[in-house]
Amino acid sequence: MDAIPGGTTEDIVDEDPEIGHKEGAEPVARQPCGAGTRRRTLRPMSSLACPSRPALIEFMSLLPPYEAAELLVHTYFDRVHWFLLIFQQDDFRQRWPQLYKTQFDGARGAYNDLGFLSTFLMVIAIGAHYAGPYRQGLLARHGVEHETLKQCIFKAIKSSLLDIISVGSLEVVQTCVLLGTYYLFHGAPRLAWPVCGCGLRVAQSLNLHRKVNKDHVTLSSDPIERSRNETRKRCWWAIYEIETFCSMSYGYPHSIKDADCDVEPLDPSAKLQNAQSPVSFDEPLRRETTLLSYKYYMSKLSVLTKAVLTELYGIGPGPVNNDRASDEFGSSLRAFVMRVASLDARLRNWRAEIPPKLRWQTVASTSISYSSKEEFDRDIGASGVRFDNHIYHLQALALELAYENTMILAHRPLLSYKLVTKTADEKLDDFSHRDTIQGNPFLGSMQACHDAGMSLSELVNSPILDLVSETYAAAFVSIHTFTAGVALGILSSIEPLTPQAQEAKVGLHRLMSIQAKLKSRSLLATQGLDILQRLTKLVLDKELSMMLDVSKPLQWPEQHSSSDVDLNAVQTDINSPKPSSSGQRTRMSPHGAVGAVMPADLEMTMSDSRDSQETETLAQMLEPNSVGNFSHLQYVEDASVSEALYDFDQVLSTYVNGSCVDPGPLSTESSHARTLHEEGFPMLEQTWIWGPDTLPRHD
Repeated sequence: MDAIPGGTTEDIVDEDPEIGHKEGAEPVARQPCGAGTRRRTLRPMSSLACPSRPALIEFMSLLPPYEAAELLVHTYFDRVHWFLLIFQQDDFRQRWPQLYKTQFDGARGAYNDLGFLSTFLMVIAIGAHYAGPYRQGLLARHGVEHETLKQCIFKAIKSSLLDIISVGSLEVVQTCVLLGTYYLFHGAPRLAWPVCGCGLRVAQSLNLHRKVNKDHVTLSSDPIERSRNETRKRCWWAIYEIETFCSMSYGYPHSIKDADCDVEPLDPSAKLQNAQSPVSFDEPLRRETTLLSYKYYMSKLSVLTKAVLTELYGIGPGPVNNDRASDEFGSSLRAFVMRVASLDARLRNWRAEIPPKLRWQTVASTSISYSSKEEFDRDIGASGVRFDNHIYHLQALALELAYENTMILAHRPLLSYKLVTKTADEKLDDFSHRDTIQGNPFLGSMQACHDAGMSLSELVNSPILDLVSETYAAAFVSIHTFTAGVALGILSSIEPLTPQAQEAKVGLHRLMSIQAKLKSRSLLATQGLDILQRLTKLVLDKELSMMLDVSKPLQWPEQHSSSDVDLNAVQTDINSPKPSSSGQRTRMSPHGAVGAVMPADLEMTMSDSRDSQETETLAQMLEPNSVGNFSHLQYVEDASVSEALYDFDQVLSTYVNGSCVDPGPLSTESSHARTLHEEGFPMLEQTWIWGPDTLPRHD
């Protein structure tokens, strides 16, 4: 007797969910893989299949002429594919012409693969968005207006999304990835989140989060099986990255539980014969770098970023800390310092693994493949060494941006504290002599955030920025450089008129220049530039106020060497790798703290535990043998950071209020700013990590 209508329970040991799929069948739920696993299969239900027929007819009617479709497919693989990599390119290029063969054979309504049809339409719609002037002219010769075609496709896909999801195939996951990422990178993350959530549920129903129950010998010897398995993994890791990116950027809940996933990493050498696929991220890659290597490293970084979100912010399924960490360290700030140090070490080790072809510090000094956007626009269906080098350049840039942003995310929780000395009369005084506090974790976190912001500001000198605006990564760059700009802006406002404030302002100027370069393609860059300009005005106002206040002498902080602040000194043995020296910078800022953004709708208060007068000595936070005895030191809230957060909160409030009535004199793209606000772009949500409710509570 089966409790689910149309359902039967069977013993299934090995079955690929892509085989034998029929339109209208609901996704199949599967228990953890293993011999004799019992799972439920659902028979196709006609009531689900009927609504898809009108969608099929409508979608087929949207197909442009073959020559225009071919151009748009080329554009997608020229501009977008390198960033997402959810297809096997050769397979897709061989498959899509079958849509037109069906039409030419006079069976216009006979095509019944709604999943692939929706995926193909999304590909050409995104291709239309990134078609430059030269390609737009070619499309016009075929009677296609690129913007009209794009809008018609998005409208049809959006209205038929439930019909598409009901198919429950691998192509449905790809459609959700394409639609969700388009919304995400073009000003509508609140639409992107549920769409990507649909893709996640379909992916889980297809068991994309689990490894295929076939031995490695079978997968290595059968090219078809290996290709199918790699496509499944590409789709899963694309979903994983989107989920992590949304959580990192907007504070949305992370819905993936790593303990339920045993799928292997992507195989960068999947197309090579007799190459052993990596079983897990724990084993290092010892293979030739390919264009797929980027996705492997980005996926691995997404796992680390998710660990930061879960362990430091509580975003994700399960408790914030594992039982071992809780038992060993409790919930004190000392435990938090240890977790930050551990995550910092893992991130630095990740960076040390990046091969030279994908390492920004190596690639940045090489010449770019295309001298202008116009030249790139004319290279249709690009391939060969020249194009590969161009893609490596873009991929290295994306990895660098993601790494620096995750470093800021990991160190943010410690920015709101500082160390003080306890004098004989029990009063607390600021402790600013860093040469006597080696291993100060709070200054170490400030240093890490400062370095991340300055590193990203140096990207302005790269000519690749002129070309990245023509790709899918334009908004990706905008979001990360905006965060860095805010960080440096607040840093320069903490200690006006100091050398470190001047350095931060130079970095802020560079980051605004990056936003200006990207605003022609990214509305997020337009909005970010406006806010950074307002923040710069605030910084200059504070400097002017201090300059005119002659009653107070200026106090310049002492300069110290890079050895004075060493976060690695607080590293303890908690089953994590030791920090790598590779990739660490020698540039150090003086006594500077990187502040950040706070949502306007959050009160500028610290957590209850810090509102109380309780303090904890550094000796209690750190291992006794790590940095010595610091019982005379205590930690308190850093008032300068709190003040900077409050000031920037006022900047955001002014911007939001101005976008409703008047974008203000600083906005050069007022229409774009107002459109984003009317569409509900959650600018404030992008600043979620700087709110007081995201900070740890310490007993």
